[in-house]
Amino acid sequence: MKRGRLKRITSFLLSTALIGSTIVTGTAVNAEESANLITNQSVTGSATYVGTYLKSDYYSAGYTGLEISFTYTDLGTLASDNTTGFNDTFEFLVFDSAWGGWNCTKVGPAGYDQTENLTASDVSEDTEYTVTVPIDTIEDKLSTSNPVQGINLQTGGIGNTAVTINSLKYVTGTVESQPTVLTGAWHKTGVDGDTEEQYGTMNLTSGFANVYANPWNISVSNFSVSTFTTPVVAVTVEYADVTGDPIYPQSEILDSTTYQPIVANYPQVSEGGTVTYVTQIPTTMTSMLLAYDTCTVKKVEIYDEAESYTTAKTNLSTTNITAAVSPCWNLGNALESTSNGETGETLWGNPTINKRLFKQVAAVGFKSVRIPVTWLSAVTVNGSTGTVNTQECDAILDRVKEVVDMAIDYDLFVIIDVHHDGGENVTGKWLDITASNQTGIQNAFEALWTRIAQRFRSYDQHLIFESMNEVMESNNYSTNVSDEIWTNINDLNQIFVEAVRGAGGSNTNRFLMVPGYNTNIDSTVSAGFRLPDDTVSNRLMVSVHFYDPYNFTLNTGDGSTTSITEAESAYIGTQFAKLKTTFVDEGIPVILDEFGAVDKDNLDAIAAYTTEVVSQAQAKGIGYGYWDNGYTGDYGMGLWNRYTYGQTALGERLLPILAGNTAE
Repeated sequence: MKRGRLKRITSFLLSTALIGSTIVTGTAVNAEESANLITNQSVTGSATYVGTYLKSDYYSAGYTGLEISFTYTDLGTLASDNTTGFNDTFEFLVFDSAWGGWNCTKVGPAGYDQTENLTASDVSEDTEYTVTVPIDTIEDKLSTSNPVQGINLQTGGIGNTAVTINSLKYVTGTVESQPTVLTGAWHKTGVDGDTEEQYGTMNLTSGFANVYANPWNISVSNFSVSTFTTPVVAVTVEYADVTGDPIYPQSEILDSTTYQPIVANYPQVSEGGTVTYVTQIPTTMTSMLLAYDTCTVKKVEIYDEAESYTTAKTNLSTTNITAAVSPCWNLGNALESTSNGETGETLWGNPTINKRLFKQVAAVGFKSVRIPVTWLSAVTVNGSTGTVNTQECDAILDRVKEVVDMAIDYDLFVIIDVHHDGGENVTGKWLDITASNQTGIQNAFEALWTRIAQRFRSYDQHLIFESMNEVMESNNYSTNVSDEIWTNINDLNQIFVEAVRGAGGSNTNRFLMVPGYNTNIDSTVSAGFRLPDDTVSNRLMVSVHFYDPYNFTLNTGDGSTTSITEAESAYIGTQFAKLKTTFVDEGIPVILDEFGAVDKDNLDAIAAYTTEVVSQAQAKGIGYGYWDNGYTGDYGMGLWNRYTYGQTALGERLLPILAGNTAE
């Protein structure tokens, strides 16, 4: 504040003091007021304690500020070491749960945290000054990393000056809810009289809540989720080894007032390990009871599932896209699931997709997610006519958009495709490269991709489109493919590129992926495959899959093997070298967006195989993506249990290799 400006303010204060006016200064909070915390309390001298105000009282109640009104009754001599004069009349000091971290917000006639040295000539007796201080301003000055516990109020460096606090009250504006984390190790004993040493503790790590544990449950109160869009509670527990039959323990959150579960949950638990249960709660909830049996609760997170950590992606090119999207994780057996010509994300045994899954995927180090999508009855091909059923297509797109947004919120790149519409033995298949009515098929393909691209025209380079998946002649897994088949595949890829570019918006700069016959490496590096023409340079990528040797990776019947030979291991490098020579060395990015091996109780062999694929892909400059079908146990490829979000035994073994980029 300029000195001249201060003098004009002072003149105003002195003149209004004659009629006993009230001066309101500081940053106002659009607020309702609480009852007075203090009324007509006189204090004298520097550093005089006034009161303590706990976060448990003001946070969940939604108070956002402290309003203090005061009057000087005797303008004495300021403290000799004071540097801010009467603008240090009061100090709000924040402290943490360990009674540490003290730093102050200074309050005086001109507001809070003013640096001007107000003297006795700048203020007057009998004038009421009112200052409103935002609570988050006070809390932001905590000098430790521990959670805020409360605020102390004391006088500042006012020497022997006497001042009366006419009132101190909370005011209410819009308090932003805080993500809250509890950590510890608690387990239910269910025995009255047991001590904390027996059942354990949970402690506040960040955010705010009051926590009380007893032998029966964990009580969490005085939190606020009122400004969250989709508040959820994620409880991470650890089960000991489960022997014999599965158990069905209580694993749920109870309303503290009704003792009724938010969602009734008695899951089947068949093995030990760490799992996370996610429950959506109402925005009005401020307290709850955690009821979890036969396990140890290790972590509780209260947060907004609408949280987003995304950053804009607009300047990627073929020189850096591979590193940006690799490693990739496939959300397999979800949005591409089919049954009798219909599609549905739970048809193949996986649960409805939850954002928590992408939080886990991003946390371990994956950079992208491939979300396969099947459209089937949303498309109609009738002779030379091919159309999109807009109502069905838009219903699928609505859900695809929700899932895409979940992933992008965690800054993951996303690949979506047309998946089982051309799949082997799929009821309702319409993307048939052997059919005689290619005109109708191509018209439908163009219409579908136009509608997809139009829906996502505003999305930046986070979103990548892949034209199709493993289209092939029935039962022809060889590389002996006719020119006609190659023409049909190449034409579809060209139509895909033109349809997307023609949809406008960010589609003109979007990365597009195109596969060859059956997404097979040998077919794709052959002379039959042609990269489409494009209106923009350096935005095309090639996608391939790799499930060799088949007897090891996928075969569970006759001829199945549980390990690979040295020759089979060497074959991985040979195949990837072909991709490097044909595409990578020519500046064309390649993404191996599917590979993996089913669990045959041979984790050591799968880990060795995965290590070889990852190391060879990295050495050849090829991006790679693991196919996760969500299945756990025998013949599964799931890295997480999608019901509990806990890592499977396969996941615990492979994730350090896949996402951590570290070989065993």
